[in-house]
Amino acid sequence: MDLTLGKAERLNRRDFRYARWTKSGRTRHFLLFRSKNEGPAKRFGVVVSRKVKGAVRRNRIKRLLREFFRQNKPLFEESMNHSVRVMAMPERVTWEAVSAELRVLLSKAVKE
Repeated sequence: MDLTLGKAERLNRRDFRYARWTKSGRTRHFLLFRSKNEGPAKRFGVVVSRKVKGAVRRNRIKRLLREFFRQNKPLFEESMNHSVRVMAMPERVTWEAVSAELRVLLSKAVKE
């Protein structure tokens, strides 16, 4: 299993702008959006609003979300772009809390 997060798996600004996003799931802190992509790759991106105060906090949550994607690629669908929007910061931004909530989010998305 490939445990890297290469450039081909990251979404860029253009991908966010021109993709047809559909909402796939929601938890207390996160929204998951998906869209089809042309290639076979699973791609991932994170959006954190500046309403979440503090660049350090925003960057920490982005790092945790990208790490979750990197370690749990089999949970994500092939040939799809996945975007997670952070609606509110969790009280405790820990790996365990973020990982547990994202697993719930992905299980909701699979059921729909």
